Amino acid sequence: MRATIEVHLPVFVVIMPLFVAFVLPTLARRIRLVEGVVTSTTVLWFLGAGYLASLVLIRNGNPIGYSLGGWPAPWGIELSVGSLSCLFLLMVAGVSLPVALFAAGNMAHEVGGPKRITRFYVLCLLLGGALAGMAVTSDLFNVFVLVEVATLSCCGLVSSRNHPLAAEAAFNYLILATLGSALILGGIGFLYIITGHLNMGFASQELNRIWQEYPHVVWMAVSFLLVGFGVKSALFPLHVWLPDAHSAAPSPASAILSGLAVKGYAICLIKVLYNVFGVALIQELGMHRILTLLGMIAITAGSLFALTQDKLKRRLAFSTVAQVGYIFLGLGLANSMSLAGTLFHMASHAVIKSGLFLAAGAIIATTGNDRISEMAGVGRQMPITMAAFTVCSVSLVGIPLFSGFIGKWNLLLGSLEAGNRLAQAVIILGSVLCAAYLFPIIRVAYFEPAPAADWQDPGLPQKTALILLAAGVILLGVAPGPFLELAKRAALDLLVMK
Repeated sequence: MRATIEVHLPVFVVIMPLFVAFVLPTLARRIRLVEGVVTSTTVLWFLGAGYLASLVLIRNGNPIGYSLGGWPAPWGIELSVGSLSCLFLLMVAGVSLPVALFAAGNMAHEVGGPKRITRFYVLCLLLGGALAGMAVTSDLFNVFVLVEVATLSCCGLVSSRNHPLAAEAAFNYLILATLGSALILGGIGFLYIITGHLNMGFASQELNRIWQEYPHVVWMAVSFLLVGFGVKSALFPLHVWLPDAHSAAPSPASAILSGLAVKGYAICLIKVLYNVFGVALIQELGMHRILTLLGMIAITAGSLFALTQDKLKRRLAFSTVAQVGYIFLGLGLANSMSLAGTLFHMASHAVIKSGLFLAAGAIIATTGNDRISEMAGVGRQMPITMAAFTVCSVSLVGIPLFSGFIGKWNLLLGSLEAGNRLAQAVIILGSVLCAAYLFPIIRVAYFEPAPAADWQDPGLPQKTALILLAAGVILLGVAPGPFLELAKRAALDLLVMK
């Protein structure tokens, strides 16, 4: 029995949320049951991801393979669970659990009645299943299909809020995301034309053998993929959909979109660049310089835009644009320290930004204010909510003993290894600017006079979710151990020529 579970676990962690999403609408009239099923599913999902990670660590990072239908690659679809896959699976399942807790009994004011709430959970599970599939798939066309499932789920989550701005933001997101999808499909098509393969391993072998015969096609393929995934992951200046979408969505959706969805597209880009093109070809094409430059621009521009926002969720949304810059910067530096820092920063940011958006949602729902200038005294009247917001804020800045420091420190070491002094300066500048747009929120909440209002922390499930995320931020900062080990092994795997 145990052996059977281990064999089929790579596909189970993908199918489970998709299956539950399929049957959930039949329970729409019993919303408490729906919430219980969703929470139980995320718990089981997290346990499955944790067990897979333990198996990979026991195997010293050797990936676990799975051939769907028993058809081996390149004829069949291959799933591969290595260090990178496990890290991302843990990230997705680990963040989905507190988000599900926060949403329990707390969605009617933003979404509506039981049917709309059930539809919201269905979209969350579809997105989670698509992200899990992105983590484990080794097939390029599957990447495109999963990207489309994730994109449509994200658009649905944005539009699920009962507000006209949400519908407008979802429509703008859909238009730009469709453009990104077309570019991704075009890039995959170019790779298939010249290699004859959709399996990443076989495509990589063929591409490294014949790329000099088709240099222009290779350039077009990598350019299409970079721009397509750049749109999806909100890389500056392709980010224009993100501030409206993330700020207009319901708060649990904002947490998932910022914490997980943009990371899923970044993971796909990482797998395509490093598992198909390979680090040598990336450097031969000069793509690493482009990635580094785009990352530095995104860190600086996203932070400066965040400084100008008075609406809390829009400030956090522009902060996501800046943090995406760290991911692309680390990819461009292309050494083991920078890649490990990038991957750990992705996991850390997923927990941090989910906590920030959920805390922001609780504050806005309780006070009725979404402007930072009108949140005086929130810290004293909503102590648990603001404490979680503060922990996540200092972590995002990069203060030691919090998770944000570990990722940025490794990125800094990677820039030192690459000899890129400008990258070092931008990493430090990004942390200073991050403090400049987050610490004033804390100052207003704790040190300005509170109005005569009876504001209170949200209910027990919401407080539990915030405490879990804040604890995760501290745990990843104090004892990063297994997560940092997975990130380092994943970085080494990416740098090895396939």
